[in-house]
Amino acid sequence: MLNHEESTDLLDSTMGVLEADVTNETPQSGTGVIDQWLEQLRQTDNATEIADTLERVKTQLKSDQINTSELSGLLQTLATQTTEFSTLMGSEGDIAPRLEGLSSALRSLAGQIGNE
Repeated sequence: MLNHEESTDLLDSTMGVLEADVTNETPQSGTGVIDQWLEQLRQTDNATEIADTLERVKTQLKSDQINTSELSGLLQTLATQTTEFSTLMGSEGDIAPRLEGLSSALRSLAGQIGNE
């Protein structure tokens, strides 16, 4: 598992991808950071469901025909799972609040995609 600094860096890069101007990005822009997350989540207890959902998001992003309603639903699920996972982090440090911020950004992106 990542140390605190590596976790913070990965969360920062993830937020950068999620907050980027989506009109200038391709769906595949986020797959690099997804791969980094998958590598870490596969080594973490209690993260199988998140990893599986993230794998499905990656599959949608790489698809030639993205199903926006399915992708939106997957992002909503991922947001919920991220919130649940953040409760396992405890109150020490800033990782749990950062995960909450990530969850909120995922929900926002899911809403944007769902409204297209």
